[in-house]
Amino acid sequence: MAKSNVYLISIFLIMASLSPSSHGLKILGYEIGRVMIEGVLICSTNGTANPVSNATVFLTCGGSTISLAEAVTDLYGAFTIIINIIQTLLIDPSFCGIGANLPNGGCGVEFPDDVVYATLSLVGIGRTNNIFTAFYKAGPFS
Repeated sequence: MAKSNVYLISIFLIMASLSPSSHGLKILGYEIGRVMIEGVLICSTNGTANPVSNATVFLTCGGSTISLAEAVTDLYGAFTIIINIIQTLLIDPSFCGIGANLPNGGCGVEFPDDVVYATLSLVGIGRTNNIFTAFYKAGPFS
């Protein structure tokens, strides 16, 4: 009987240590349950700004090339990446950025591997149904 109680207590301790309230992303003291990143991928050639549509945009962190989340730009170059509570455990926005795969010759300028990057800026934090969402915007791509 005592042995089964030890196992039960161990399970409760493991569950408590994995709960979002103990290890989730915290920003300005708020436990963040979702992250929303918005931006527009624009290519400037000859002084004209043109949106880049159907480009894959991805989130990377810590200098890694591993994509943690992806989206595809719409007709106007706009994209939204939404990161859920499980994924927020993997990111630290101060070490993350957005990358975009440009279509071949999409900008008329050669970039290494046709990939451009942008930084993230915190816009604000909102609350819906007890879930705090951190809103970020992607800076200009270069």
